[in-house]
Amino acid sequence: MPVDRTLAEGLTRALVDLYGQAEKAIASDVARRLKAGIDRPDWADQKLGSINDLRNTVQQVVRKLDTDTTGLAHQAIVMAFARGGTAALNELAKIGYLTPTQLHAIRQSLPGAEAINRLVFSLVSTLKGTHVRILRWPLDVYREVIAATLPQVLLGTTTRLAAAQHAWERFLEQGVTGFVDKAGRRWELASYVEMATRTGTAQAAVQGHLDRLGAAGLDLTIVSDAPQECVRCRPWEGKILSRTLAGARTQLETNPATNDPVLVHIAGSVVEAVAAGLMHPNCRHSLSAYLPGVTRRPTNTADPAGDTARQQLRALERKIRKTKLQQTAALDPAAAKAAAVKVRALQAQIREHLATAPTTLFRHPEREQLGAAR
Repeated sequence: MPVDRTLAEGLTRALVDLYGQAEKAIASDVARRLKAGIDRPDWADQKLGSINDLRNTVQQVVRKLDTDTTGLAHQAIVMAFARGGTAALNELAKIGYLTPTQLHAIRQSLPGAEAINRLVFSLVSTLKGTHVRILRWPLDVYREVIAATLPQVLLGTTTRLAAAQHAWERFLEQGVTGFVDKAGRRWELASYVEMATRTGTAQAAVQGHLDRLGAAGLDLTIVSDAPQECVRCRPWEGKILSRTLAGARTQLETNPATNDPVLVHIAGSVVEAVAAGLMHPNCRHSLSAYLPGVTRRPTNTADPAGDTARQQLRALERKIRKTKLQQTAALDPAAAKAAAVKVRALQAQIREHLATAPTTLFRHPEREQLGAAR
């Protein structure tokens, strides 16, 4: 079978859950602390005086992240690498490229530990790079909510609860932010962790797949067609890529079934394609072995309308998650009810979008859940 990012999809769940639950726990704790004693005249002084308690609580959450992240990341990478390798061997067995004896010999060989360790280190470093910001966010927000509340209360324009709720909602709308990827895009915590873990496990699956193809003596792979592909991936659909050699070229190959010569245009290497955007986070393209003169290339693959509809669905899912966080961590019961109404309205928008989209889309309820993998 070909290798794609969905091959490692389930392996990201534990890590994304870990960080999603941490964000939810921190937000709920901040809300509880802000709401406690909010009708007392010395509320602000008490809140600022208890900031060390908040700091200790958040540090405990981050210590758990430090402890659990490395083990979960290592497990996910190793399993993704193994799945990718198994997919390659199953693919070769299906097309009859190798004899059972050759397949058995490759199955018994051990994959390179160096590649696995490199991928583990990269993922762990990326995830732990969020921990400083996780430590700072609740403390900064805590102080700013108090500071934003006091002037309005002193002026008599609103109640302390209403003012605190309004300020708190502004920060919940943003979530724990401040994470910037290599393209300069800013992310909120759960989405950033999801992106990083999917990228890491997908790279491991692809690497495991390519390593097994190399062990079988195959260098060429082909990129699949995927519906609703984005503009970055579209140029690579149906293209032939080399595992080892960079640069576009045309070279003479041999049809393994007939031994006839075949001219093959190679678009570049897998590394070059990935660097240009192929196999990005949430990409649904796959790589499979390319046999000259045997493998059929997909044509007429562009689906820009489908990509637009899929991106609209992702945006609605993000809005639902943010609104559910506002509902869970609301200071004012009325605000919690309002958030619940907004969630139902957004869910209705998703149902309408699925019914009217120009392409086939599927609803994934897990992507609408707070503090869960998606």
